[in-house]
Amino acid sequence: MANLNFRIENRGISKMEEPRGTRKEELNQVIRLVDCVFRESSNGPPSMEKWYPLLLNDDNLENMRIIWEDGRPVSHLGISESETTIYGCKTKIGGIGAVCTHPEYRKRGFASLLLKDGIKKMDKDGVDIMLVSGERNLYKRAGCVEAGRVHKFRISGNDLKSFDTQKVKVFPYQEENLENIVQVYQKEAVRFFRSLEDFKRILTTGAAMDKEAEILTVHRANEFLGYLAIQTPGGKDGEKRIGRVVEYSGTRGAIIDAIGCVFERYSLQELTFNVPFHDLEFIYLLSQKNLISLTESIPGLVKIINLPRLMDRLGSYIEERLGRKKRDSLKFDQQGTRFSISINGEQFNTDVKRLTQIVLGRHDRKEKEMIPREGEIGKVLVDIFPLPFVWPGLNYV
Repeated sequence: MANLNFRIENRGISKMEEPRGTRKEELNQVIRLVDCVFRESSNGPPSMEKWYPLLLNDDNLENMRIIWEDGRPVSHLGISESETTIYGCKTKIGGIGAVCTHPEYRKRGFASLLLKDGIKKMDKDGVDIMLVSGERNLYKRAGCVEAGRVHKFRISGNDLKSFDTQKVKVFPYQEENLENIVQVYQKEAVRFFRSLEDFKRILTTGAAMDKEAEILTVHRANEFLGYLAIQTPGGKDGEKRIGRVVEYSGTRGAIIDAIGCVFERYSLQELTFNVPFHDLEFIYLLSQKNLISLTESIPGLVKIINLPRLMDRLGSYIEERLGRKKRDSLKFDQQGTRFSISINGEQFNTDVKRLTQIVLGRHDRKEKEMIPREGEIGKVLVDIFPLPFVWPGLNYV
């Protein structure tokens, strides 16, 4: 691998250490490894630290899990732990990203070791759901599956006639709008908890969901109405100019009114929106424009790590759906990779892959086919699942 600057010298100096967190003095070496694998190997500039500030920073060292050998980090798995809110109930998600091994140390099972270590650490830290940005068999063997449901809308230039382009204006993000962005995002019913420091980090990266992106704020006169994070189209000749909205927040009508401005700003031929199934207002408004959506899973793979703890944290959500008596009768158990849900003497048993898709849904809505069709247990599961789930957006790792 002569084209990789992070070349390993003096192999065999020291034995492999067990997976562990990164030490402060090792941070630059770990970031160099990650850049080497994800950027330099494809002739890209070093950018991982800038593009993934929630993952690769000195406040997250213990979650930058590494294997150390021959005096250097040779394998890495990053974890970004985030609190999320689902209709007022707090849970915790662990995002997995920047998983890599130096080419000279591959095929030794390091990534598998790090993943096993990472899942154990996340469970200890109170993480209920794991979200992985990749789709490698490594993750599928560990029980991760495609899950969740979003509506993907495609808007073409021909569709613009049904959009009013005069009501609002869009502007590139300026720090003076930081507080406004925080306030509109706080009103989302399903969202990540982001500290002010988190917002400052992710709004200025120039990237979102592994591509170059820009944050646009939406205004009417002096009124702030919302924002969009847009993956900007590439500049290659002959390439179709497609923009992709990877996060939005604010007044849904204003976001729709901003679409014409976005087309004009980037000279787009097409714009796509990914709208989670629980955002019924936005799905309705876009559908009123005669736009048709396709349903997809959320990006990457998902696994439920701790079902009993997750459902305990969602107790008020369940009570609102079922009532207090049924909520108290409903039991969730987990033994290794087997899960059981029971109520009033009825029990449903399943494995982690089926469970994750039942709880979070599938793009084709076939999670209902996995649920018992008879008895009280089946009705209860249909009443509470699938759960709304956060779109990764600016928290993508």
